[in-house]
Amino acid sequence: MSKYFSVLRINWIHSLEYRANAIIGLFAIFSGLFIEYQIWSLIFENSNYTTIPFQGSDKDFTFIQLIVFIFLSIIVGQLKSSWVTSAQMIYEIRLGLINKYLVRPISYFWYHFMMFLGVNSLFFIVYTLVIIFIVILFPNIIFTTFISIFGFIISLLVSIYLSYCIYFIMVCFAFWFGEARSIVTAYNLGMLMISGQYIPIRLFPEKVLAVIDWTPLRYLVDFPVSTAVGLFSLNEWLYNFLFSILWCVILTFACFIIYKKGVSKYEAYGQ
Repeated sequence: MSKYFSVLRINWIHSLEYRANAIIGLFAIFSGLFIEYQIWSLIFENSNYTTIPFQGSDKDFTFIQLIVFIFLSIIVGQLKSSWVTSAQMIYEIRLGLINKYLVRPISYFWYHFMMFLGVNSLFFIVYTLVIIFIVILFPNIIFTTFISIFGFIISLLVSIYLSYCIYFIMVCFAFWFGEARSIVTAYNLGMLMISGQYIPIRLFPEKVLAVIDWTPLRYLVDFPVSTAVGLFSLNEWLYNFLFSILWCVILTFACFIIYKKGVSKYEAYGQ
């Protein structure tokens, strides 16, 4: 286990060398929020809405509540991103550089998971400070109960792990196609919409939301953010949490199975 924490520590130190990335990440968040603010301002002004209903909730959101919800969604979406780590893995597979992992008593899956945490650790700290700033500005909108605070932390950790698993599965396509960056890029673009990062999925049509509810996408952004704003009772949160854990188990098994098949193909070609 200590070898994996060494990977985490090394990549944490490495992330400090690229502090500008955190500033760029903040710029991406605030520019995205500015665009969202302008769009929803026009919607509320032209429709004469004072509140907007959320699917699966008896709570209607005011303009400010909706903007805070979207702001937090953008932050969670950034925290779960594994683009850097996935690009590194694709590079290693494509150029036949994974031999060093195959001859060592180390798991390729867990090694890169700890690498992912280390690379993103500076973002975790910076975005946590941003979230604290939001709480100070809007104390009556988010983290108003114990379950909203504790549940958000737990569901965010689950979201980060689920996101990594999905990225890992896509990376494994590089064993068959040699290149998987286009798959990851397409996934990233799709997730901006259907994961709730920029458009809350609770505003989707009921039938669309019913389909998303049966996928792990439901737990990437909407679950942590809905927890933070208090849309769940304790029983509802536990129900969703158990389903998210089930998806963690399913996707973990899928990662190891697909990776094993990929390595078999990799070794068969004598890489």
